[in-house]
Amino acid sequence: MKTTLRFILVCLILAAMNVSVLATESGTMSCQGGIVSIGDTAGEVVSKCGQPANTAQREQKKVTEGSKSSRETVITTVTIDDWTFNFSPNQFQYRLLLENGRVTSIESLNYGY
Repeated sequence: MKTTLRFILVCLILAAMNVSVLATESGTMSCQGGIVSIGDTAGEVVSKCGQPANTAQREQKKVTEGSKSSRETVITTVTIDDWTFNFSPNQFQYRLLLENGRVTSIESLNYGY
């Protein structure tokens, strides 16, 4: 029984390590029109890289605590855009997250298709 449990644990750890190798936070993305960085606007990304291959959009609520003296909680709604760029089978795909129209995350994925 202990051997089976250890085997399962090792498999889970290896699977988690494999996933982390497949997607890497890079901070920048190079396109034909220039380099995209954290903080760039959606318009800047499209002008540098063209339209993304896939897009998704959702709204997310963020809770911010006020100062100790005011003790108020502020809830704001943030628009999250999830864009995937696929440049070619010989180049990596990239996933960008944008909050309210600004890049907050750039992730390098597997090779494109």
